[in-house]
Amino acid sequence: MPRFYFDVRAGAESMPDPEGLELDGLEAAEHEATQTVLTLGRDWLPCLREICVEVRDEQHRLRLSLSVALTVAYFE
Repeated sequence: MPRFYFDVRAGAESMPDPEGLELDGLEAAEHEATQTVLTLGRDWLPCLREICVEVRDEQHRLRLSLSVALTVAYFE
């Protein structure tokens, strides 16, 4: 099974994933990244404006990126 790494970027913070997870493939990695970014978004979006999970493969190549953002618009 291939190993995928899930690095998190939240504001100016970057948190690399040193261990990764063994998953069936890129589709399973996308599902895992989606769950991760949504969970982090619930906790962190009130304080931050954007959270991103970047998925790397075993060769540390970027394979996909998922972002959740909070946009605030003021109207008069």
